[in-house]
Amino acid sequence: MSPRTRSIGLLVTLGTVLLLGACGERSQTAFASHRKDDAPAYKGAEGDPFMAKNWTPGDRTSWENQIRARGQYQNEYNKTP
Repeated sequence: MSPRTRSIGLLVTLGTVLLLGACGERSQTAFASHRKDDAPAYKGAEGDPFMAKNWTPGDRTSWENQIRARGQYQNEYNKTP
């Protein structure tokens, strides 16, 4: 095997290793989430900075009312005169 063939083979192998190394996926979270998946959504999470107004954590009825109101804010038929 000639030195040229060996160097081309080495470059191809190195290129393959670099391309396959780019296929890995890292975790894309910068910090731990406030929400735990094992609790119902209406229970809320302690220390959640994005808690909506007029909602009491743990009260399912107020949570459902808040979700319904949020959905109406996104309803295009309600926005048009």
